[in-house]
Amino acid sequence: MPGFISWMGNHAFDLLSAVGIISSLAFTAASYRENTKSRRLSNLVRLTEQHRDIWDESQGNPKLARVRDPLADLYTKPVTPEESQFVMLLLFHLHCWYRAIQGGEVKVLEGLEMDIQNFLGRPVPRFVWEQRKGYFDPDFRVFVDQVISAA
Repeated sequence: MPGFISWMGNHAFDLLSAVGIISSLAFTAASYRENTKSRRLSNLVRLTEQHRDIWDESQGNPKLARVRDPLADLYTKPVTPEESQFVMLLLFHLHCWYRAIQGGEVKVLEGLEMDIQNFLGRPVPRFVWEQRKGYFDPDFRVFVDQVISAA
């Protein structure tokens, strides 16, 4: 026992320093985890708000009604610039979701692939996607095309 007391006397400062460093690292790790959770939730809320805002814009605009029409006839009435712009806005929004999921900033939404299939299965959005998919990253194009073909 006298050896232990002597050792404690000689190394008490080292022991306290080590405990302080370990405690500091544990606190930093816990703070980082909480910050990550908070950031992910904030990103999810922000993306959801943007999604709602985009769709709210289309609800009150009769020029965009055909975007949701599963029977839109593109032969008698080609896609308008307004429709194309709206679909591109949604596609860029989807691209943001895709990147956020890939980066671990939000979790994969259960119905995301069904939503993509439903939306891009309609004539106007499908036409715009096929015409403009070159504006997106190759991996995003592959993802969307795979989701569409799985329908």
